[in-house]
Amino acid sequence: MSTQPIIRVRDVAFPRLQVPDLDQMESFLMDFGMVRAERRSDVLYMRSAGTAPYVHVTHQGEPAFLGFAFSVGSRADLDSLAASPGFTPVEAIDAPGGGWKTSTVDTVGHVVEAVFGFEPVTPLSDLSPRPLNMGETFQRIGATQRIKSGPSRIKRFGHLAMNVPDPVAALAWYHARFGLIASDRVNLAPGMPVAIFTRCDKGAEPADHHSILFASNMSSGGVSGLNHLSWEVCDIDDVQAGREHLAAKGRSHEWGVGRHLLGSQVFDYWRDPWGHIHEHWTDGDQFDASAPTGDHSIDMGAVSQWGPNMPSSFGRTIPPIPRSKSA
Repeated sequence: MSTQPIIRVRDVAFPRLQVPDLDQMESFLMDFGMVRAERRSDVLYMRSAGTAPYVHVTHQGEPAFLGFAFSVGSRADLDSLAASPGFTPVEAIDAPGGGWKTSTVDTVGHVVEAVFGFEPVTPLSDLSPRPLNMGETFQRIGATQRIKSGPSRIKRFGHLAMNVPDPVAALAWYHARFGLIASDRVNLAPGMPVAIFTRCDKGAEPADHHSILFASNMSSGGVSGLNHLSWEVCDIDDVQAGREHLAAKGRSHEWGVGRHLLGSQVFDYWRDPWGHIHEHWTDGDQFDASAPTGDHSIDMGAVSQWGPNMPSSFGRTIPPIPRSKSA
């Protein structure tokens, strides 16, 4: 991208969903590995085992994807955004952990927040990966490996995927405001991307391979909106143990376990009672800003290196609530 963005965000922070039954959503998210941070009459905040005050927000109402938040590096970043066309003034956040925010609406209709100043919370558990004896490296000598049954240990909100009319235009909009850059493009023909994996530009500091995947809405019948939301867990055992716990609870499995090709992460996808896809993942790629963008043909092969084939239902999209779009 040749233009300089207004700011460069640090990460994604949380999504906002809307469902008619907060009790059912809380039950699903507890099975998924989250814990209630705060519950109000019309909104539910759920946290991970990490230090963020919450990593998932659900509002009461008809099923919808409302939007999501980026975390930024300073209050000055918020002020820069708020002074730009299409953004709201900076305001205090009325939610666990406090902080400040400004927001805008993207070209599809999602509310995009930028947040700063959360008060961190105490971790709920040890988030270290389990020691492994693999290859020529032996981390566990004179000790056994025992995996407790139960939900996954969720560390953080990791990324989201959205179906959009034009992935190139979507990235241009997000780059101009938030500094996202392309990690990999999947092309229908040379120079015609149908999917772009984008990451935060943190300079020399590594960032996740993707914070947002922009995919063409051709795969969703021309409907734009949310494809899936994703949370990082501590290790591969958390993926598998979490899978078994969700299955035992009768939850709706979508796809996995497998290892993706672009991003490399081990994944497992589940649907909440209203069809929103929630992913567990671990062991994803990390790149600093100097890593070049990869270009791949759409016929490059499987979207996973191992695991089951992607089901046709995976392209189903949860559209945003209609609202005015930002310029």
